[in-house]
Amino acid sequence: MTTVKVKNAERMMIAVTPYEDGVGAVFADGCSGTIPYGALPEIGGLSSINAVELPNPYEVILTTTRAETLELPWDFVRHYCDSNYRPRMELIAALERQTLGSRVRDFRETLGLTQKDLAQAAGITRITLVRLENGKHVPKLVTLRAVAAGLDCPVEDLLTGSDVMEYMG
Repeated sequence: MTTVKVKNAERMMIAVTPYEDGVGAVFADGCSGTIPYGALPEIGGLSSINAVELPNPYEVILTTTRAETLELPWDFVRHYCDSNYRPRMELIAALERQTLGSRVRDFRETLGLTQKDLAQAAGITRITLVRLENGKHVPKLVTLRAVAAGLDCPVEDLLTGSDVMEYMG
């Protein structure tokens, strides 16, 4: 029989404990690990911790003996509990950049625009557009909106993968 886990269990912390060598955490999917104090320069060590809170499954709040607070989001903690987490996220981000770039290129080519045409219409450089289409650039929202306007399509269509031919009518 297969074990069924709650959706997003890899994001939910269920326990946090300060130790001599760092702050330990356990996630709902069973992954656990310790964040070394070296990664928490504001804390320094166990003797500097006054309180540890887990107000929700997605963040840890550490309070120092100096009454300062340090918030640790789930993804920061996960990195120390799962050595494969960061490489997986980097791969996913790269694939998402490539997917966005392909969508922009597909829309542009379907409209019969050159890169120069679209760059001018969007008010960006052609090099920026080339990097975006090749998945090498993460555009700011203002740039993404300008590209969408240059393509005369909603930003959502670039992000959600609407079929270009469906969009064209």
